[in-house]
Amino acid sequence: MTERQPNEASEYSRAPTILVVDDDTTICRYCSKALRNVGYQVVDTTSGLVALDYMRHQVFDLLLTDIKMPEMSGLELARQARALNPGLAVIIMTGQTTLETLREAVQQGVTSYLSKPFEIEEMRLTVAQVLHQRAMVLQKVKLEAIVHQLELSSAFNRTLSLSELCGEIVRVTNSEIGCKFGYFLLQQPDEAPRLLMGQANHPQLNEAGWQLLQETYQQQQPIQTTLNLANTEHNVITFPLRVGGAMIGSALFDYTEALPSAQIEGMMLLLNQAASALNNAQLFTRVQEANGRLQELDRLKSEFISITSHELRTPLAVVLGYGIVIQERSEQPIRTYLDRLVESAQRMKEIIDDMTHLRRLDTRQTELQVEPIVLDELLYEVIEQMQGLAQKKAQTISLATPPDALCTLYADRAKIALVLMSLLSNAMKFTPAEGIITLRAWCETVQAVPYEHTYFKGTLQPGPWVFVSISDSGIGIPESQLQRIFDRFYQVAQSLTREYGGTGVGLALVQGLVALHNGHVWVQSEEGRGSTFTVALPQRGL
Repeated sequence: MTERQPNEASEYSRAPTILVVDDDTTICRYCSKALRNVGYQVVDTTSGLVALDYMRHQVFDLLLTDIKMPEMSGLELARQARALNPGLAVIIMTGQTTLETLREAVQQGVTSYLSKPFEIEEMRLTVAQVLHQRAMVLQKVKLEAIVHQLELSSAFNRTLSLSELCGEIVRVTNSEIGCKFGYFLLQQPDEAPRLLMGQANHPQLNEAGWQLLQETYQQQQPIQTTLNLANTEHNVITFPLRVGGAMIGSALFDYTEALPSAQIEGMMLLLNQAASALNNAQLFTRVQEANGRLQELDRLKSEFISITSHELRTPLAVVLGYGIVIQERSEQPIRTYLDRLVESAQRMKEIIDDMTHLRRLDTRQTELQVEPIVLDELLYEVIEQMQGLAQKKAQTISLATPPDALCTLYADRAKIALVLMSLLSNAMKFTPAEGIITLRAWCETVQAVPYEHTYFKGTLQPGPWVFVSISDSGIGIPESQLQRIFDRFYQVAQSLTREYGGTGVGLALVQGLVALHNGHVWVQSEEGRGSTFTVALPQRGL
């Protein structure tokens, strides 16, 4: 006798259910008891008609039936049982096995048979084998269904357009349940629900349809009902749309024929894939809309800067021009007031110039006029131009680099001068009275990639480079702010803006002009101990 596990049903997630039918009461009870003893759930009856009634109200995995019974033969019972449950396994018990009987049994979907009289162990083995075969078949069918669903859902990844995707989902759903229209209600926290149609020519969804979709979203379960659309009654089914366990909406489709539970389960699997695609498309759409808004804001900002700069330049030039003339001819105390007026007008001119330069960089209207620049001459010129402002604050600007250590730089002279003056102006602004600002420059041939510097994270191409650093003894910059100081319109703190003024444009302009030369700029700073800005420029351009 072959050894079996104590519980033959233990390999299943639940104990298989078996219906035993035999008009012989002794055999019926005998088989039922033997199967229960090994862990199966068993229902038995001596009537084929009663057996059919059982199967209308309960799902069985296997039917074990006698072939000859007074009310209904076992083969007829098997035929009607398979009509109710196509996945049902059937074993026929017969005392007269003939070729004709076997042929008819196969036609009725009988899986196996037992010849009477049989041993209990033979019956157990046959039942176990048939159930195992059935489980393998069901698993194969399930895997094939999953593969089929994945093949269908691959169509959802062809587009990120919400309207095209909804149309694709309806097309795929049509091949599964024969739907002609579909609606998708997408819902996100803190947002109004968004209704999308599979096709533009679908009838408008009425209030009852909206409520049905909302109910599906709340219950998170499919709902089958009827719905009147465009004065026509339709059979409809709704599905929840989930992504990673989170609800993102619900979908509604029409159908023509009744949908078995297996088909509904397949549709739920398909709609899970569709929900992921819809969520991705929705996120992509939001990014596009946000980018569109940002582009429009950028366009309006650019226009505003252009118009404002143009409209302010002429009256400001008049104010500044007359102010300087009157300033030179005036005496105290009026001259003190005029000094402040001219300084304020000059500061306004610098702001307008910075904004104009920044806009030209953004719109790529800035062109380089490259020429050879004797570096030490440019440095002295820049220092000389800034010396007057430094003297007003009793600050000292020094050039720490010997002239013979410098070289010739090929770049746009005006723009590099603007970069250095902007950095010097920034250093002077944040350095207290009697502070020291040191300008240092050197030429170096870079051998290694990346260029090694504690505060520089980029890459310098091998070759000759020119470096200029501007150090101050000012207030310094907190380490947490160093990554953002080159962002346009950014100020380290509102309190500094009130105390020192500025628009947060200067360093952004510096970075833009340096990048235009294929160079780099970085900062080393410690709060309370000053800052050092370093500019690196390829000597002959790259």
